Amino acid sequence: MTKRGLLLPREHGAWGMLLQPFVAAAIIGRTWNWLLPVSLLAVLIVFAMREPLLVLARQRWVWREPHPETAAARRTLWWELPVLAGCGLLLPRRVSLPWMAGLGGMALLLTAAALRMTLKNRQRSVLLQLVSAAGLSASSLLVGYLAVGSMTAPWIWWVWILHALHSQSGIFAVHARLDAMGAQRNPEKLGKQAQKAASHAWRLEAVNAAIGAALAVLAGWVAVPVFLSVLIHVHSLLRLRKPEALKEPLRKVGQRALAASIVHSLVVILVLWQSAGTAVPRPL
Repeated sequence: MTKRGLLLPREHGAWGMLLQPFVAAAIIGRTWNWLLPVSLLAVLIVFAMREPLLVLARQRWVWREPHPETAAARRTLWWELPVLAGCGLLLPRRVSLPWMAGLGGMALLLTAAALRMTLKNRQRSVLLQLVSAAGLSASSLLVGYLAVGSMTAPWIWWVWILHALHSQSGIFAVHARLDAMGAQRNPEKLGKQAQKAASHAWRLEAVNAAIGAALAVLAGWVAVPVFLSVLIHVHSLLRLRKPEALKEPLRKVGQRALAASIVHSLVVILVLWQSAGTAVPRPL
């Protein structure tokens, strides 16, 4: 998407996958200091940079003629890179350099993998989708470090894991719906693709249900958000069997999915709130 001559990511759902874990970790960790908006800005820029980088990559290796988006991509990077560098200079006041390098390296690898797979028209790769959801949810790790001053508090990792599982299910549910809608219009050509997408989504929910059962034994209440996520997405997949449900406007479907993900994130906060309160924040 181009707004005022700048390129922004088109994936509306990805914004929620990125921001909800961040906000949840900030609330759970009682993280309210001046570095929180700095970290938010850094996270947003790292995510937003994928769009101009993709345009420049397509201009370099795919497009034969210059495209107008290329100038907008360069212009976008010209302001994103200095701002990101400024954030990188401020965050070491709280985040150790090894962890900064680790989180930054992970973001770089995920961005490079997404660009490569997109250029090869393999952005629907199952592995890429799973890794992308986990990468977006990792925004919570930076906030967790800001809150505790280390990565030793278990709640930091739980916030990431619980949101990543939910986001992964959401991605597969969306693809199952889109393919089912396509199969409804052209069953001969797209029927098998729709069945495959639905199969992937159902298998993932089975895996998540097993994870929830294991967590119920090993970690108690931490299993609640996992089971809630399974219920949300099983209900969504069951609705795909009704032809009238496939006629719903995608905007309405997206709004319902956003509401469900917010409820899930609130449950994560409630489950982890007390355990996080035992972690003593390190002063700035």
